[in-house]
Amino acid sequence: MAKKIKSFDQIDYKIIKELSKDARASASHIAKVINVNERTVRRRIAHLVETKAIRIATIVDPSMFGYHSIADINLKVDEEIYDEFVESCKKNPNVCYIASGWGKANLAIETRFLDNEEMHDFINFTLPQTEGIEVINFFIIPKIIYNIDHWLPVKSDFKE
Repeated sequence: MAKKIKSFDQIDYKIIKELSKDARASASHIAKVINVNERTVRRRIAHLVETKAIRIATIVDPSMFGYHSIADINLKVDEEIYDEFVESCKKNPNVCYIASGWGKANLAIETRFLDNEEMHDFINFTLPQTEGIEVINFFIIPKIIYNIDHWLPVKSDFKE
């Protein structure tokens, strides 16, 4: 089991739960809901952000913009072009997730496209024609059931 880097308590847990329901919730609203002082909530939120335990961010739903064609692609990227390829993926508007891997596939990307034809061309032509890139496998994702933006740590991760 991975070692936790920071120690957080039940007040932090309650604040995180409230922010996960509505990241725009005011400190005064959260304070009322969890029954603590508003200044405490403000200080705790600042600490959670400073320690990078949480990020206050906008989550965009790609489907609302027509991006319904989704593929997870596992790649073998030659070491000589690895960093350059990762940077090009970051700039590609169709790539929404990049992760380093172990084993035969050393890079995983999640992609979103407006239609299946764009996705097909990217997987079957763009990637394979890129020097130093091998498509190991890919998965067409017809429906995302549970996404990372819904994940929360469990209550027991927080000290009493």
